Amino acid sequence: DAYGLNLAYTADSFGVSLTFGETETHAYASQDNMETDRFYAANAYWTPDVEGLPSISVGYEYGVDDKAADATDEHTNVFAGLQWDEFGPGTLGLAMGTRVNTVEDTDAQYQYEAFYDYPINDGMTITPVIFVKDVSAANTDDTTGVMVRTSFSF
Repeated sequence: DAYGLNLAYTADSFGVSLTFGETETHAYASQDNMETDRFYAANAYWTPDVEGLPSISVGYEYGVDDKAADATDEHTNVFAGLQWDEFGPGTLGLAMGTRVNTVEDTDAQYQYEAFYDYPINDGMTITPVIFVKDVSAANTDDTTGVMVRTSFSF
């Protein structure tokens, strides 16, 4: 069984969302032992009416994995983003967040990105993106990449 509940409120310049989810699973296929995983989240955004200030998005998620051992059953995720809708001729965005679940008592692995979305003409938009993925595995380098997305509309 799985259950979910989301309560959200949006206004002209902000919004907030609270979420709860629960899943029940059998611990082992041959037993009737039930395990319950629970997940909670709080997410919000704010778009200021002041010119030059970015919109802000944030989120925090927490979960308990009933199948995991007591010292590793809790995990979290976070994100934060800033977006300037009128930055020169385009839109500038900066974001960071955990790229995988952060299990309790371990180091978080983050991902960072920056993009600039701007119109080439009335029907084409180009978006260059640069990102960095933090990797905590031994003898493994972080990943850095560059991408370019082109969108067409007719």
